[in-house]
Amino acid sequence: MHLRGSILALALSALSFVSACQTTPPAPPALELPAHAAADPALAPLGFLSGRWICVNPNKTVNEEHWTAPRGKFMVGAFRQVRRDGKCAFVEVSQIAVEEEGLTLRLRHLHGQLEVPDNQKEISLFRLRALGEKRVEFAGTGSAEGVTAVIYERVDDDTLKQTIEFDPVKTKEKPFTSVYTRER
Repeated sequence: MHLRGSILALALSALSFVSACQTTPPAPPALELPAHAAADPALAPLGFLSGRWICVNPNKTVNEEHWTAPRGKFMVGAFRQVRRDGKCAFVEVSQIAVEEEGLTLRLRHLHGQLEVPDNQKEISLFRLRALGEKRVEFAGTGSAEGVTAVIYERVDDDTLKQTIEFDPVKTKEKPFTSVYTRER
């Protein structure tokens, strides 16, 4: 009887030790940001863009678009396209900013090794055309005026649709739509 009690005590002690080792560590303290890092109210409707988005194109290249949450007077996006051979086709760095004229989308297109294309030395600039619930539309200006619309629309929690439209007089580009799925 004494042996059985000792074995039971040992088993309970081991179980207690294992339970103690499997506890979840405490969460780190919440980071308190300074007031100037709070999202400008003009950016609040664009929070729907935040996240990591991915799509497979009909030609099997892969697009990824990552948008940060609005912070301060801007938010940042990064895009990459993976070719079928696994190499980088191109990347883009985007910024949506609150300015005196309203919301502005800027983007810089870079080739696969981060070189600036000769025909795109200027940063592409787009002005806000329309803003609705989970939808934003920009129109190109200056060197980007051949792009008549850049439209982002959140279809549902896990689907983001991007449509690019072009002026047929100023460019031979055809309009296209990319449908992204949230990457987790």
